Amino acid sequence: MKQRIITSVAIVIGMLLLGVFSAYIVYPIALAAMAVIAVFEMLRVMGAHKNYVLAIPAYIFAPAFPIIAYFVNGDKLVYFLLALAACIFVFMLWLMGVGVFSRGSIPFSRISEVFVAVAYVSISVSSLSLIRYLNDKFGLLMTVLAFLIPWMSDVFAYICGYLFGKHKLIPEVSPKKTVEGAIGGVVFSAFFCLLYGFLADILFADVLGMRVNYLILFVFGAVLSVISQLGDLVASLIKREYGAKDYGNIFPGHGGIMDRFDSVLAVSTILMILCIICPPFTAA
Repeated sequence: MKQRIITSVAIVIGMLLLGVFSAYIVYPIALAAMAVIAVFEMLRVMGAHKNYVLAIPAYIFAPAFPIIAYFVNGDKLVYFLLALAACIFVFMLWLMGVGVFSRGSIPFSRISEVFVAVAYVSISVSSLSLIRYLNDKFGLLMTVLAFLIPWMSDVFAYICGYLFGKHKLIPEVSPKKTVEGAIGGVVFSAFFCLLYGFLADILFADVLGMRVNYLILFVFGAVLSVISQLGDLVASLIKREYGAKDYGNIFPGHGGIMDRFDSVLAVSTILMILCIICPPFTAA
């Protein structure tokens, strides 16, 4: 427990420092490193990390777009998304070509697993970068939501499950999660988003000249908590299928990037889309 607490404090300090310096390219570089490590962890659990004809292109592709996102503004978003879609398709063709020319030594199931893992991580981490840079004024406030909602959902789901949990959610995937915990995570995440908006309103409304839409924040908190918990369950499903306890050990007591940030990755792309359609922070 002591080790977990120390690691948690270190993670929070690291995230705060990244937030402070997120206006600079250090943030997307950190995300790019996160993408490479996450892809490696996924491929290692699947047993594909030593198949270099599959793994090396994945390690090249995964970090590219989080860094490119640093140079993207609203006018260039369409071109960025088209380039991302095109590269994902080319990567898919590469994997299928490898499967064909391996003459059956690499099964199509392995090709599919690698593609899903790399596409999921690359799109999710790129979205974390895009959220920050698509809106110069409020990008940081919206980026915080990508971490705040999953972590609050996780914390309060655990607390509510511990105090009130009686009905198992999906024990075949995650034995400790309960229905009561899941509901508690959704409810408290929604209200915590309201608190976050209230604090942002007090601290930054005059400085940034912004208006906070509390209804949108409440909906974000509830909807993204559900997605966050789904992302956590999917990550657990993959580990259980391959008989792995953790994805890695980069964070003592917490596991790897995919153990600590699985819910963040699940939330990031949906949050990016929602922030474009109905931003919670707008100019006053």
